Amino acid sequence: MLFRREWPVYPRTRCLSQSVLPIYAMLFAMQCARSMYIVLVAWFALQITGEIASVGKVLICWQLLAFTIGPFIGPLIDRSRRRTMFVIGETIHGTGVGSLAFIAWANSPAHTPISVLYATACVISVGSLLSYPSSQALIQRAGARLLMRTVSLGIFSSQIGNIVGAAVGGFCLTVLGVLASLAICAASSFLAAMFASFLDDEGRIRPTRPNPHMHDLIAGLLATVRNPRLKVAGYALLLAYASAHASNAFLAGFARYELKLPSNHYGWLAAMYSGGGLIGSVTFAGFSGVARERLLIGAGTVLLACATAAFSTSQTMVQAVLWQGLIGLSFVMVRAGSDVTILKTVSGRMVGRVRTNVDAGIGVIAVLIYIIPTLVPGIHARNIFLGLACLFGCGSCAILWMQWSGAKAARPQCHDGHVNPDHPSNGRAV
Repeated sequence: MLFRREWPVYPRTRCLSQSVLPIYAMLFAMQCARSMYIVLVAWFALQITGEIASVGKVLICWQLLAFTIGPFIGPLIDRSRRRTMFVIGETIHGTGVGSLAFIAWANSPAHTPISVLYATACVISVGSLLSYPSSQALIQRAGARLLMRTVSLGIFSSQIGNIVGAAVGGFCLTVLGVLASLAICAASSFLAAMFASFLDDEGRIRPTRPNPHMHDLIAGLLATVRNPRLKVAGYALLLAYASAHASNAFLAGFARYELKLPSNHYGWLAAMYSGGGLIGSVTFAGFSGVARERLLIGAGTVLLACATAAFSTSQTMVQAVLWQGLIGLSFVMVRAGSDVTILKTVSGRMVGRVRTNVDAGIGVIAVLIYIIPTLVPGIHARNIFLGLACLFGCGSCAILWMQWSGAKAARPQCHDGHVNPDHPSNGRAV
């Protein structure tokens, strides 16, 4: 059975009267920059080194920072105006991409040291660590009681941005080259910051008794690991983003060496990950009153494992596009269900910390994925996707078991026709 209990609804604020269109535009531009950067830097790293492992070594920078300093950034976000933190993050992101373009122009792309990609990736990662959790807090304030619809439309905007970014990235690589492509990517980040400036900036958290930074960090960590709903959502996001990072790290090598595709075709193949997600986000937005978070998470993890296994067997562009779209659909199913669960379960004072803690876990998984070619030299991308599909299958079984156990524990314990007030299911979420 699906959820029967009413989720805790937090007080409505004046921000509900503002238009949510700037948020959707902001998410579109932000994800367009992210998707385009991944396509560009993956192809750029392959061009410089000729090694699949080099892509993971560049992209791993974000994961290392998310794991090491991400949880410390969470309390800072929760204490600050979210719009301001988002603008700062996107400005840092765009500056990092622009710096890479300038250095590549000064040295010529063919003679750009790979260390420059590592250094700029670290700067870009700091920007992402600030902007993404801030965007989630902005969605929570704007969505309130229509959270599933707002989250679904937000994912819809993000998926369009992913498609446009990946497709434009591959096209620009072929037509304009690396330098101009990086400049366009940087402009997209600055555009996201501009859209955020149209949002209401009265969302500052009301002042409370000041706590030490470490106290806030530990409180956010305990809230993340103790709440059963947050644990299921967090584990599901680990699986979903493991798939996304595997696509980032190995899709370029799969397209170039397994399917023998040129860069523009690789861009379209990368865009299809978001193409499947686009269909899913539209569907979930239209049926926001019917779709349940638990169902989306359970079905999405199962579909993720099956689609990844099928993708590893692709021999043609058409097959790869089909299975890549289904993987993207499963990613959005899991993300929509998990994001709504998190935003419904935690208060506005805790969003930044919970999201950065989850991102830290995602960072650990991503690090392991990105170092696979280094640990196993010469392994084919096809075999990597097949192995990940097996892991996703085990993970989906674990998620389903956790959901079943949680639903069983949540049933009220009745004695003589009265609900036992000491049963854990009667407690309030964090």
